[in-house]
Amino acid sequence: MTSRPSRSAPIHGVLYDHDGTLVNSLPVVVAATNRALREHGHAEDAGAAIIAAMVLPTAPRMGHHSGVTDSARQWQLAHAFYRIARELAGLATLYPGVPELLAAAAVRGLPQGVVSNNDGGFVRAVLTGFGLDHHFAALIGEQDMPAPKPDPAGLLLAAGLMARPPGDCIFVGDSGSDAAAAHAAGMRSVGVTWGIHTPEQVRAMGFDWVVERPGEIAELL
Repeated sequence: MTSRPSRSAPIHGVLYDHDGTLVNSLPVVVAATNRALREHGHAEDAGAAIIAAMVLPTAPRMGHHSGVTDSARQWQLAHAFYRIARELAGLATLYPGVPELLAAAAVRGLPQGVVSNNDGGFVRAVLTGFGLDHHFAALIGEQDMPAPKPDPAGLLLAAGLMARPPGDCIFVGDSGSDAAAAHAAGMRSVGVTWGIHTPEQVRAMGFDWVVERPGEIAELL
């Protein structure tokens, strides 16, 4: 694990997770998962079970819901999920305060990026649909990086695209894999409590800061 600068060191770049951090995509994930399962002859799963399994990368997650263990068949289900999710991207909503946070970072001249374990096409479709894609120097999804979080490869790739050393950046997320990826990349991390995890769970994940509203991140900058 790479050493990280102190919390008081200046911040020169901001990276974000997508689902559960910038965007509430739960309606998309639940609907697209069940439609993909139906298309491939599997029973639907309960919404709560689908949400709980979102900690997994997409292919093994679809295998979890379907009972499929073969990697190739899991990826067939994952590609079906990605296709359907792009079609349903309009069901996603922004968390309150996110546009203001992105604008505040831009005013400060900070490059910004997104690193998500979700489909890169879906992430780009959602953020473009909200007119926010211009804020980002890097928009990276699962197939755009060598390995998904908690591997740090995606974060390091995004920092390079932003032309910033990893230690100068913070990563904002809502899961244990987000915290672990940031720490492994040598970045400081911010946990948000408005995603799928409770505030108590987020505080136990090892983030450097935990915030309850996007405006608190702007204050850190």
